[in-house]
Amino acid sequence: MQLCPIVMRRILILISLSLILSNCANSSLQSDTFDRDSAQKISNIYYGEVVAIKKVTIEGSTKSGALVGGLVGAATGSGVSESRPESEIGAVLGGAIGSTIGGNLSKSLMSVDGIQITINMDDGRTVSVVQENGNYKFNIGDLVEVVSINGKTRVSPAISG
Repeated sequence: MQLCPIVMRRILILISLSLILSNCANSSLQSDTFDRDSAQKISNIYYGEVVAIKKVTIEGSTKSGALVGGLVGAATGSGVSESRPESEIGAVLGGAIGSTIGGNLSKSLMSVDGIQITINMDDGRTVSVVQENGNYKFNIGDLVEVVSINGKTRVSPAISG
């Protein structure tokens, strides 16, 4: 069974829109925001002192943009001609071009300002953590807690007792 080009384009557009909407639900990279899977889990907590801070840019993901761009480009390219071979060539070229453009757009549009915090840990190690700028402001000499849970590490001010 073969679907007509109009139905295929509509399916591709629906898939593309679904991917765009799901991409908007990225988890936060801020130190004071946790994803739902982190709730009610035991975390490893370490303490240390901030020794260096750098402003950085955290790039957006190119994967979802490339996928959406490729689908939209393929759907658009497939409509260049009524001829089947030309439509297939148009779909391939449109997909390649759309994938490149979509990936680069996603990378730029979804980038966020972040910081790289270098910490001398109480156990003698020196570590560096990159995270999105959030509500906490860090200075050299600050005592911080480094929380690791589910493979993610976040830095926040140490709670003074």
